[in-house]
Amino acid sequence: MKVTVQPSRLGGTLLVPASKSVMQRACAAALLAKGDTLLGNPGTSADDEAALAVIAAMGATVRKQGDHILIGSSGLQIEGPLTVDCGESGLSIRMFTPIAACSSQPITMTGKGSLVNRPMDFFDKVLPSLGVVVCTTEGKLPIGIQGPLRPGNLRIDGSLSSQFLTGLLFAYAAAGAQDVSIYVDGLVSKPYIDLTLSVMRSFGLSCPENKNYQEFYFNPTTV
Repeated sequence: MKVTVQPSRLGGTLLVPASKSVMQRACAAALLAKGDTLLGNPGTSADDEAALAVIAAMGATVRKQGDHILIGSSGLQIEGPLTVDCGESGLSIRMFTPIAACSSQPITMTGKGSLVNRPMDFFDKVLPSLGVVVCTTEGKLPIGIQGPLRPGNLRIDGSLSSQFLTGLLFAYAAAGAQDVSIYVDGLVSKPYIDLTLSVMRSFGLSCPENKNYQEFYFNPTTV
């Protein structure tokens, strides 16, 4: 069969699902922002589903309502030892591990597929300085953590992945960080940090002042 397509004008409206980057950040923000959140036209990828499962494990209620998802949350609510499966999502494991570390409960962060071979020794180096007990398998999954995370002035290597910084920004907001900074060397993927900060603001979370992507300062009066 031959089909001939003639030049023409396209018209109409197309509604596309949210990107994985937006959807997963929105899930994290909805978990930390107390109250109900209605996500319209949510993403449906495996990584998006993993993020929804993670926040449900951490205390949120997740209900699908047609083309929307209703998320109810009273903040991070973890009772007793917990294992959290992030599927194969690199963003979810790097973002939700610091968030989970805000809890005083023992938590095991795990995943599957290629995720189990990705280096996670960043957490071995960084989280203990924030009061978190960390145990990895030679720098890989699973990651055992027990907080609570205590925000403090911190310097990190931003050349590994901006996703680690995204997790710390959410965690600092969740832990009520005040008058402290995260200093970052060699940050990559700066637009993704812009996205993280935009989502935090949209959900009313405490948002740091971005000082040229080299310092993120949590002022107690800044939201």
